[in-house]
Amino acid sequence: MLSHGRREQYRVELISDNGSQPTSRPYRAECKTLGVNQIFTTYDNPRGNTETERLIRTLKEEAIWPYEFMSLEEASETITRAIRFYNERYCHSALGYKSPTEFLQEYLRDQATERAA
Repeated sequence: MLSHGRREQYRVELISDNGSQPTSRPYRAECKTLGVNQIFTTYDNPRGNTETERLIRTLKEEAIWPYEFMSLEEASETITRAIRFYNERYCHSALGYKSPTEFLQEYLRDQATERAA
């Protein structure tokens, strides 16, 4: 849920491959509980999950593999910081060299402008 002076509901969609984790009953049940709409890639489209795979690879390379965590809490804090950085400051070529947060804010501004016109 994002807030811009008033609460607005945004639908969350998760693109998943057809692997054992995202198709498992517990995973799908948790998505349903959280209100996440799961979209599955087709079996014949290996690029359908590219963005998700890239995010996971980046997190592994920059926030997990370089460290030897002494506790679950330490790992959780490091990964949380990395996700925050990825969303707020990491520039993505697919988003016009903007962070996801910048891109979303610009998108929402554009949508508001279009609705007002």
